[in-house]
Amino acid sequence: MTRIATFAQHNLLLFHTMNTVSRVQDLQVQLATDKKAQAYAGIERESHRLVSLENRRAQIDQFLSNISTGTQRIDLMDLGVASIEDLTREFRDMLATAINGPEAFGGDLGKFAADMRLLVAELLNSRDGERYLFGGARVDRPPVDLNPPGYASVSLIESDGVTVDSTFYETYYTQVQGNTLPFAAGSFYEQIFFDKNGVAPAGPLPADPDNPTLGEFVAEDPDLWQYYVDRLNSAEMLANPKVDYYQGDTLVSVVRADDDLDVAYDLRADLPAFQQILSALDAVANLPNADSSDPFERAVIVKAKEMLDDVLDPLPGSTFETLDQLRMELSRARDSLTLAGERHENFNAYAEGVVHDLENIDRNEVIVKLQSQQQVLEASYASLGRLQSLTLLDYL
Repeated sequence: MTRIATFAQHNLLLFHTMNTVSRVQDLQVQLATDKKAQAYAGIERESHRLVSLENRRAQIDQFLSNISTGTQRIDLMDLGVASIEDLTREFRDMLATAINGPEAFGGDLGKFAADMRLLVAELLNSRDGERYLFGGARVDRPPVDLNPPGYASVSLIESDGVTVDSTFYETYYTQVQGNTLPFAAGSFYEQIFFDKNGVAPAGPLPADPDNPTLGEFVAEDPDLWQYYVDRLNSAEMLANPKVDYYQGDTLVSVVRADDDLDVAYDLRADLPAFQQILSALDAVANLPNADSSDPFERAVIVKAKEMLDDVLDPLPGSTFETLDQLRMELSRARDSLTLAGERHENFNAYAEGVVHDLENIDRNEVIVKLQSQQQVLEASYASLGRLQSLTLLDYL
């Protein structure tokens, strides 16, 4: 029972004892959780700074995730381009051997071209998960289709390796040159002659003027065959049959690497370098014999090699973007992402240290405080017991 004589002292001591109990319990919770408080209210003075740091760390984690995804795609794209470069160099070596003579090559050049064309298309259709690497942002279909709807493959010459295909020249005249008016009336032979000389041929026409033989082709104009070969064998003409292979879109892939840093890393399958490779492979694959001893087929093989030279090792002063330059673009994008990632990792390390200091306890310090408060609490309990036992006689 609390006595009137000690009531004031009893209440004051009880108040301080309860505060000490609260502090002991709080210190025990801190030791159990390693946290200074279980809510921001417990660290009110530092709560704003802590919330700001945690929000920024969440943003940084998202940037790091973006960088990781972008870097993975860049590495896969670089691997794909490197593989295409290896295939292109291998095929160019085959062409160089074939130009030296069919006996020197000793293989089916047309089949090699067709097989490599499929391999290049497969590499350009590579995916990272659900996304095609070389198709822009389009995900519903592969970016390269060697047989797209509405496309009809056209060989450069007829199956006998001597006659020519007038349909191919008509495609060149209308689609590559951009002519809209019908070209000179008459047979294919007359059309080529007129295109070169500006007048219709005066002499007798070949037996089959729509598909003249090589001898008939040059009968009236010895330079007409070479003129025709040069026209058909231009880079634009060789590229024309496959301009519709690309099924992707034109959107550029971008990695959001920081608040003010967007890194573009896009390489699409419709870039000129890839077009040129597929065009060269297509031209050789469509040759009936791929025979370098045939004048026309040899001209196509030589031109195909020159096209691959542009992609691999262009002459000085060339502005053509090579495969090596495409890989350098990927490397620069990767370097930008790497630097941004390092900055973010450094910030996270700094922020982690600050957050740790704001949130977590120093266990040794808390243990010392807890021991001190327990001693105070024991003394308080002893004092309360002492007050309870005092009587009036103790003061007489």
